[in-house]
Amino acid sequence: MLMMFITAIPIIGQIMVLVWAFVGDNESRKNYFRAMLMWLLVFLALAVFLGMLGSGPAILKHIEAWTKRG
Repeated sequence: MLMMFITAIPIIGQIMVLVWAFVGDNESRKNYFRAMLMWLLVFLALAVFLGMLGSGPAILKHIEAWTKRG
């Protein structure tokens, strides 16, 4: 619970995620925080991709066109 509390603190939490992902002897903790970083990268890539499509109604038009194809 302490780790979850620390990660909720704005800047300190982000720094600690990086520290816990790459430093220390606890392999379970390192793997957990590395997985968190990988999910962050996935969602960041998705956000960038959707941002390239446009905003609001433009995204909905792309989704409608994609669903009508199938």
